[in-house]
Amino acid sequence: MRKRAEILLLLFFSLASFSAPAETLYYEASYQGLFSAGETISIAAISLDSGPAEQSDGGALFQSRMQVTSRPYAFVEQHYPFRVRYRSLWNRRSGKLLAMENYEKTRKVKHQIIWVDWEKKRMQRFRPKGKNAGQQLFPVSLRYWLTPGERFQFHKYGRHRVPDGMLDWLSMLQDTRSRDFRHEKRFHYTVTDGKHLYHYRVRVKKRQLLKVEGTKRWTWKLRFDATEEGVPGPAHRPVLVWMTDDGKHTPVQFESHHPLGRFSIRLSSAAASAFQ
Repeated sequence: MRKRAEILLLLFFSLASFSAPAETLYYEASYQGLFSAGETISIAAISLDSGPAEQSDGGALFQSRMQVTSRPYAFVEQHYPFRVRYRSLWNRRSGKLLAMENYEKTRKVKHQIIWVDWEKKRMQRFRPKGKNAGQQLFPVSLRYWLTPGERFQFHKYGRHRVPDGMLDWLSMLQDTRSRDFRHEKRFHYTVTDGKHLYHYRVRVKKRQLLKVEGTKRWTWKLRFDATEEGVPGPAHRPVLVWMTDDGKHTPVQFESHHPLGRFSIRLSSAAASAFQ
């Protein structure tokens, strides 16, 4: 769980659908370490879509969707092919997560959708085959997340009471982008993956000139650290994120050093072909 959290970092009420994304970014993930004999190898292509949801409350509802695939990389496809999709819906005005989706396909498929009941301060977890089908109905507002004929059933409630301002990883990234950066400024977030709660500390380390797709750009280097609720010690190793020094604060690079090697994610327009 902790390793997955590290890599992934690297990397409503009247809602009808998701409008065309206001922004689509593409990245390439690479690994260098024990399992690559010290060589840097590309392991995944990533797309990140973000934009407002179609509704009538002044644009407060915002959706992000991240897709990850190993399809372009023959070595990974041969040994450990994977397809991943994460999606989150949150209210930018109140700073609250409303729903999130986790889809992972390796040698088996894991798929769940979480609805946050802010009135009762509980997370409702839904799966294609829930243990407690019928105890709660799947939210009508999220049916557009399902493919034709797909059905989700109530599985169980989350283990934690929902704290005020809780987000997920994608909405945390987007909220961080909206902040004003300066040296040593810090932000704090409570984040969930649908099961666990994490307390994140984000620190703006420094302004740095970085080569991005062959062009040098000024960026801000940020460090993300986390602890898990009720568990001593770090939840994962620090994740470094570089964001452009402009009004968009576009994330252009992610990096984490692990005992097994270094994981990097870099902005790459060439990775778009993996999703066409």
